Amino acid sequence: MERKYFFKTIIGLSVVLAAMTGIVILIDPFYHYHRPLKNISYVSGADIYVNDGKLKHFDYDTLTIGTSMAMNFHKQKVDDIFECDSLNVFYLGEGFKVINEGLETALSTHPDLKTVIRTVDPIWFISDVNWKGRESVLERTDMSNTENPFNDVYYIYNIDVWKNNVIPSIAASIKNGFQGNIEEDGFGNDELTGKENVLKLYTRPEKELKEVTKEETDEFFGYLRQNLETNVLTIIREHPDVEFYLFIPPYSICWWDQLNQNGTAVLERRIDMEKYAIENMLQYENVRLFSFFNNYDLICNLDYYVDDIHYSEDVNNLILQWMKSGEYELTKENYKDYIAKEKAFYTTYDYDQLFGEQE
Repeated sequence: MERKYFFKTIIGLSVVLAAMTGIVILIDPFYHYHRPLKNISYVSGADIYVNDGKLKHFDYDTLTIGTSMAMNFHKQKVDDIFECDSLNVFYLGEGFKVINEGLETALSTHPDLKTVIRTVDPIWFISDVNWKGRESVLERTDMSNTENPFNDVYYIYNIDVWKNNVIPSIAASIKNGFQGNIEEDGFGNDELTGKENVLKLYTRPEKELKEVTKEETDEFFGYLRQNLETNVLTIIREHPDVEFYLFIPPYSICWWDQLNQNGTAVLERRIDMEKYAIENMLQYENVRLFSFFNNYDLICNLDYYVDDIHYSEDVNNLILQWMKSGEYELTKENYKDYIAKEKAFYTTYDYDQLFGEQE
């Protein structure tokens, strides 16, 4: 009797596990096994889990990729402006290395990829070449190694995946009459953007004239040099037939205030690092480089921003239009003038007037 019960239990568990396996492989909310199904309304996971599947299994000839600065690039806008079939992938809280790994996946799985639009974020100029912002999260889930099939058990039999993604995707599909959809995330709306909200979130540092030493400057430029070479420039060289639109995101005037509060020398060093990055990126014929730090009407208008660096969807749409038209493009002929004007503006700007009503 006990033996019969044991075998029934084993068979029952096997059926349950087989059913769970089949459902997850079919729905596949992280796009791990296949491209999205047309009739499923997906409630997908966080970017850290779905990006690899998107890059491998979605159809696209143009890729927008980057940090949260790329979060508000929406497919329809990119498609309309660049006349392409695009995919947007962004990595919250990540730096150059993770973005480069995503690019490697895209280029290895999509040999016909013709255009890449990528953020080059100054906040990550000073970071280790191998730095990953959320590496510990991936290690805990054991889903970081997507090439190891045994790691699939952490996906298929994961209660959080079922609770947050599989079941909600099934429920949404039924509710929508199996019409299908893929939700696009966004950063910033009318309730979140605006000067009042930005200043509420921004903690202004105390004024402190930090010493800028040669040793520290050499260390910082070493980080930048390694990051550019390993995580930005190498892949550009290896794919001369791909056109890379690189852009330096337009952080708000509050970000510049933070630098200025540490002293003019700190701010000027940041601009010198930007100049070094620009000079190196402009060495390649398949690169078109843009910076919007000289769009002072944008930078100084906090109504466009969510916090000191994140901007609204409207700004992302403007960035696409500017890149397509060639506005704010940096070239070997104009970048020195751009740097000189940038340094003159941000070292003399009256930052205190931003906070006059609060202080």
